[in-house]
Amino acid sequence: MTQPNSPRRARSRRNRPLLPRLALAVAAIGLFLLAYQWGNQSRFGGGQPPAIGGVLLRPAQPLPDFVLTTTTGAPFGRADLLEHWSLLAIATLTGADGHRSLARLVDVYNRLAGQQQLRARLQLLLLTADAVPALARDFERLSPAIAVLSAERAAVAELAGALGADPEQAPSGADGEPPTLFLLDPAAELVALFPSAQAPADIAEDIRALERYWAHRPEPDAADD
Repeated sequence: MTQPNSPRRARSRRNRPLLPRLALAVAAIGLFLLAYQWGNQSRFGGGQPPAIGGVLLRPAQPLPDFVLTTTTGAPFGRADLLEHWSLLAIATLTGADGHRSLARLVDVYNRLAGQQQLRARLQLLLLTADAVPALARDFERLSPAIAVLSAERAAVAELAGALGADPEQAPSGADGEPPTLFLLDPAAELVALFPSAQAPADIAEDIRALERYWAHRPEPDAADD
């Protein structure tokens, strides 16, 4: 005569598969974490800066101290670049290259639509030796991200030289050509420049790639180990 299963034996059979299920769950989580880490390393080159269409400076170049003037008369220095991404152009404010420079900056900025966090941290800086506050304020009304900064011609040429531009030609550029743009990272270092031949859409993509790399870059201490 077959004896009915005791409650203890029934519970034992029900509990027996629990350990294998837990092991499988832990293994699945581990595989997910490994895949995520591998994906990030693949996406960001294992800590290496991304390849971009512009000119990437390795290492990034720190800027010397400088003092410029805003349209309100306030000083603007290197400390004002910290914690921001800054896209900078050098132009003669009253000349055609001033309008081309401003249009190019705004065009790149508009290509970053949908990147709200990046746009909130991106400054569009127009550096000029022209002291025309009324015109400069008109330029700034086009976007809250724009800041027109002025200084004496010698100071502009000195900063242009630190950026890698030709101090003898700054702030004027070649007639009809879009200006070269300079990208400064949140550590106030020159990280890339975008030549006149580079399209605004490609510049925006480069900025996105560099911003993503910056967010995932290795810590300096870890890189030194």
